[in-house]
Amino acid sequence: MTLTDAMTRAWAAFEREDWTQAEALYREILSDIALTSVERQGARFGLGYVLAYVQRFDEAREIFASLREQAAAGDDLAFEHVALHQVGMVERMAGHWEAAQDCFERECELIARLGNAPLAVAVNAYELGTVAQHLGRYDEAKAWLDLSLTCAERTDDLIAVGCTHRGLGDWHSAQGQIGEALSCWRPAHASFLAAGDDRTASDVERRIHAGS
Repeated sequence: MTLTDAMTRAWAAFEREDWTQAEALYREILSDIALTSVERQGARFGLGYVLAYVQRFDEAREIFASLREQAAAGDDLAFEHVALHQVGMVERMAGHWEAAQDCFERECELIARLGNAPLAVAVNAYELGTVAQHLGRYDEAKAWLDLSLTCAERTDDLIAVGCTHRGLGDWHSAQGQIGEALSCWRPAHASFLAAGDDRTASDVERRIHAGS
């Protein structure tokens, strides 16, 4: 089996939420001493995702923090911002909201140094908006989510567009603005369907039915 086949199998297991198999496959890949540094980074990213989703946050954080440190040591800003984003993701999933905010704010600075590519800004601003909303800073959250949507719509990434519409819908719902929430959730639902993400589309559909 080629490395590409092995990585495809591991990611497929992750996507169907077969965490045990996904972890085993990624660890098997990482046991190959012939991996290049780039190949090893990719497998470590995959393993980090698995560990985060099974709530082994300390292990996941260690992987992504190590990858971030390696990137910083090599002055690789592009890879550093991606790895730092994953550290923030782990902190958010663990419920460490202030730590997550710190990661995403530092990532924002790296993205600016890299030229503020629309997709990178959109994804980062979405996370900052999500964290701010959870911390009750609703005006700040709305500003970040508006920025996220503006940038996401400058890309062809339907998942980014869908996530931001969903986030804005959740923001309006938290304000008791159900009509406005529905006007955001509906395009979110359409974006996820168009992207082939039926699971997330179904989750948004539940929001729509609850609000209708």
